[in-house]
Amino acid sequence: MINFGKKDKPPGSQEGQEAHADENSGPNQKADKQKRAGSKKVEEVKKNLNQHETKLLTGVADSQNIRTGFDDVHATPETIEALKTLTTLSLMRPEAFSYGVLASDRLPGLMLYGPPGTGKTLLAKAVAKESGATVLEISGAQIYEKYVGEGEKMVRAVFSLAKKLSPCVVFIDEADAIFGSRSGAGNRNTHREIINQFLREWDGMDDHGVFMMVASNRPFDLDDAVLRRLPRRLLVDLPVAKDRESILGIHLKNEALDDSVSLANLAEQTPLYSGSDLKNLCVSAALACVREENGLITRNEKDGNTDFKLPEKRTLAKRHFDKAVQEISASISEDMASLNAIRKFDEQYGDRKGRKKKSGYGFGMGEQKVDESSVRVRAGTGDSAPSPS
Repeated sequence: MINFGKKDKPPGSQEGQEAHADENSGPNQKADKQKRAGSKKVEEVKKNLNQHETKLLTGVADSQNIRTGFDDVHATPETIEALKTLTTLSLMRPEAFSYGVLASDRLPGLMLYGPPGTGKTLLAKAVAKESGATVLEISGAQIYEKYVGEGEKMVRAVFSLAKKLSPCVVFIDEADAIFGSRSGAGNRNTHREIINQFLREWDGMDDHGVFMMVASNRPFDLDDAVLRRLPRRLLVDLPVAKDRESILGIHLKNEALDDSVSLANLAEQTPLYSGSDLKNLCVSAALACVREENGLITRNEKDGNTDFKLPEKRTLAKRHFDKAVQEISASISEDMASLNAIRKFDEQYGDRKGRKKKSGYGFGMGEQKVDESSVRVRAGTGDSAPSPS
């Protein structure tokens, strides 16, 4: 957990007065103060970095510059609550983390897994924004250097930079590219050494202001030792119809919709769409409207109608979404072998209350409609996928 609590200061000191004021302020005020302090810290840290830490600066995002919060994503209440408990809660109630097991121990990390396009990266950014932490996003391309020994130096730089940026969420997207099983990596010494270095740094991380989050579309490929350091594993599944309707509403909240548009009907027409697919669908519908408006401008110019003016704001109609559905299809197909592999991983390792173990062929998909439940990782649970506004 990210522990944003401050050490005790003498009551009469300026630090002590600030700490006392923090204790009497609400969660939102504390988060806002943390964000302002974090912005200054990022600028200060940039002045004193080694060459390897400097290479990682492209992945640094100040929480004040992140637009996506929990209100801008659509996820299950259980997922949001778990993320808040593991990260932002220690900002809101630092006194609860100043004693006992929460002061000396913590969960070392969290994994978000599920099909592609379901919003795992957005959730990580929302965590950083809500907590006031800085995000340090890491990719495999940054770690795997062409020179021998440079990869291990980059790994050390990840943790040293994260401590300087504390409170910091280290987010590793497509984690299987870095943490793929060592037993399945052939005899590549570089791969094994990089994972070994990550594990050493991870185990030695005693800064409660650094939290590790990883995301993967292929969690079944991760090394066993990495999985042990990710005790919380949250599935980010494909959205069901009611969730797709909510996601469409988030994307279209700043668009004017004609009475012919029914988001509920549109959600029913898009059974296999991920949050990313729905975003692309909305963009395509808006572009269809703009093309139509451009056509009106051209025709009126040819007719010599100089008084013609477009409305100040475009209005999306059903015909625009019908066109978009023809142009944008679901990126998930029912025959994707990786989905079956994710289901098996979810049953064996997933963080799921009351999960019933399945055996033999099939995964008990339950009631199906337009085959959408057979494509989701879990059926009948109402799990949903996040999406940005």
